[in-house]
Amino acid sequence: MSLHKTRRSTLRQSLAYRLLPRKTLLLIRVERLKGRYLFRSAVRRVLEYIEWITEIPIIEEISDDVTINIKMAQQRQRVEKKLLTLEDRSILLVNPVERSSTDKAYIYDLIKKLRAFSKHSEDLRENLAAVCIYQYLPAGRVIVRQNHKAENLYFIANGEVNLSRVAIDELTGDEKTIDMGIMQSGDMFGEVALFHTIPRTSTVITKTSVDLLLITRNDFDNILRDVLTQKWDVLRDALVHFNYFKAWDEETVRECCILSKLKDFKPNEVLLGDGTGMVNYVHFVLSGECRLIEHMLVRERPSYHGTQYELYDPEISSGPQQQPRGVSKKIAKSDKLPELDFKFNRRPADTHTDVDRLSIVTTTLLDVVKGWHEITDVAAMLMREPSVTSQLRYPNDVRTIFMQVCTFSRGACFGLGEKMLHRRIVAITPIRCFLIPRYWLLEHNRANIWGRVKLFMDSKYPTKKQLFNEFLLNRKWMSYKQNLVEDVIKRRGRFRSNTTIHDVPYSIRITDEIDPKI
Repeated sequence: MSLHKTRRSTLRQSLAYRLLPRKTLLLIRVERLKGRYLFRSAVRRVLEYIEWITEIPIIEEISDDVTINIKMAQQRQRVEKKLLTLEDRSILLVNPVERSSTDKAYIYDLIKKLRAFSKHSEDLRENLAAVCIYQYLPAGRVIVRQNHKAENLYFIANGEVNLSRVAIDELTGDEKTIDMGIMQSGDMFGEVALFHTIPRTSTVITKTSVDLLLITRNDFDNILRDVLTQKWDVLRDALVHFNYFKAWDEETVRECCILSKLKDFKPNEVLLGDGTGMVNYVHFVLSGECRLIEHMLVRERPSYHGTQYELYDPEISSGPQQQPRGVSKKIAKSDKLPELDFKFNRRPADTHTDVDRLSIVTTTLLDVVKGWHEITDVAAMLMREPSVTSQLRYPNDVRTIFMQVCTFSRGACFGLGEKMLHRRIVAITPIRCFLIPRYWLLEHNRANIWGRVKLFMDSKYPTKKQLFNEFLLNRKWMSYKQNLVEDVIKRRGRFRSNTTIHDVPYSIRITDEIDPKI
């Protein structure tokens, strides 16, 4: 029934109603329609959250009946187990202003369970738990749009989103949409745009239904801005130490700091090589010192004139070496996986087991390698290990010699794709490195500077033959010193002298490998 058609009990009420000001009439209408609006809002919220409101709970109990257990296992496969329960969402939907201390503690435990905002300290995460807002979006919804103003920081608690960016073709001038990949549970986005107060650089659309935890701009400025400013200044200061980056503009520097990271290494820790390290990152030394070590296989042959040394190459060695009893293996000259040649002589069952195990390991490594964007020499060596290296049986007179190639100090860089076969980089002192993804660095390869740096480093590294000659020279020098000391000691009885071996500093005796029995 309309407000104007309501019957008044007296003429005075009718006249008083008509004499009411317009603002008062609007307030009366709002009060009358408030219940209708609340009902509509409740219906919209039910329709919005209908997916997880009607979610079927998964029963984790196990009964004694095998048939029931099988049905429960099939049910777990059909129904996706959500990271957030109905109780979790209900507490997250409470207005941050109205949350009690119990609600804040519950949300903080939930954030630790989801590993949200894990790069921040516990105090900051506790503060974020008190102000974070929950948002549920179905598939196909736009979360942020490119070139729009940044208002929130988002953390994906559950679900997947697609990232895309609209760019202008330099040749035709037409707009094209570039797919930038997918973000999943545990990822966070929107931080850079809020921190630098810049428009959104990409569009984010939900691929599936997602649960989001968002931090508003005001809460971001109050809680996170100071901490992020300190970390950002450290990354920018790291770039200042290198002349390579002085010609970069502000946008390139910002993008580099987003993708880069700082990493500390302890003494004697392997930075790169031996199947360890971040092979897809270029390392820039900020402080400390490390060295490049290469190992060689050297065969020792005793002769009349002393011990003779020669390089040992297992790939061109004469014939297969003696293997353990049970299977004879022939080492192929080629490093390619399909060209392995096996000779089965004894115990065919054991041999079949070894081949199956080798095939499984090889297939697993190949699957991993296919997912890499770039494969360095270290990765290629790892891929060949199951086929060649693991089958080698070196003779008893073959020794492994480690030679120091060079040292890296502050301002040096490595990991550009230089030759790392049989090499590794080991920290001498505590060292801090600035790591930049190689693929991104090569995209900003002005005047082919990184290609020239790589060629320069490869040209300065000695070859294996040069290292072997240096090894021979060191052996001759050590042999000469040893013979000289022995000769002096033998002639000591002819002349009266109070000098003994203990008068030589102990550090020199250790370095020169003098026998303490002399």
